[in-house]
Amino acid sequence: MAYGNKVKFHYDVPVYIKQMLADTAKKLNMTATELLSRTIEEEYARVKALKEGTKQD
Repeated sequence: MAYGNKVKFHYDVPVYIKQMLADTAKKLNMTATELLSRTIEEEYARVKALKEGTKQD
């Protein structure tokens, strides 16, 4: 489902992962969804930079 420029994924997340996300997000004063989104964006940027660095070699 598209929400503006975002895509909503539906998948099962193990309970212990949900709890870790919720606990960490609470410490960072954000929601678990925001934390998960930020983590995915950071990982995407890291992998993209890694691939671009490999292409230049």
